[in-house]
Amino acid sequence: MKTINYYSSAYRTAFSHINGVVIMGETHAAQHFQKLAKAIHQDHDELMALAAMEARHARDFVGCGRELGITAAIPMARRLFQPLHSHFCTALKGGCLVRPMVIQGLIIECFAIAAYHCYLPVADPYAKKITAKVIDDEHLHLNYAERWLKANFAEQQEVIAECCRTELATTMTILKELWQHLVAIGIDPAEVVAEFVSLFNDTLIAIGFHQNRARAIGAAAIARALA
Repeated sequence: MKTINYYSSAYRTAFSHINGVVIMGETHAAQHFQKLAKAIHQDHDELMALAAMEARHARDFVGCGRELGITAAIPMARRLFQPLHSHFCTALKGGCLVRPMVIQGLIIECFAIAAYHCYLPVADPYAKKITAKVIDDEHLHLNYAERWLKANFAEQQEVIAECCRTELATTMTILKELWQHLVAIGIDPAEVVAEFVSLFNDTLIAIGFHQNRARAIGAAAIARALA
């Protein structure tokens, strides 16, 4: 593996953008699970526990930036996440639970897990320990969404499919904007895409889609977005 100079100007500049997106993603995730906790009363305590994990992740990743002496590019990250956050809040305000669960519980969680898996081998020693623990937590969040959507799949599969197609395209705009920054810190963006496609496909199958339809929804939507 190529030696990485974590304190070079090029690395620190790229990492400030990545770190900003990670912090903003975890911050929104905490807010999203808090909102879901208010809407899904029977799962309130579990969802609040997930929200607390996400808030802790955000604080921990702030520490990763501090360790390298960088300031996270939060304004850029807020802009990139605004469409997903807005779609989540609008759907929930309108009384829909399925779309918010797909956005946060499936798409964002799968995207985070894929990105963190690809980051782990090239992370600095401080961030490596934090990232490994975060990955374990994110799987818990994904598992909750899988269970909830599987229980509601029969009545909501078309809503789930439509939301996936729309919001996967939105999510890929984040990846495209970060593409060169990922390369600069040692991550192959194509590997992130491959990991994301594989995990998302498995997740769609787990909640009830047949394999061919899962592939058509996930991989096809991502391929179109990146074309």
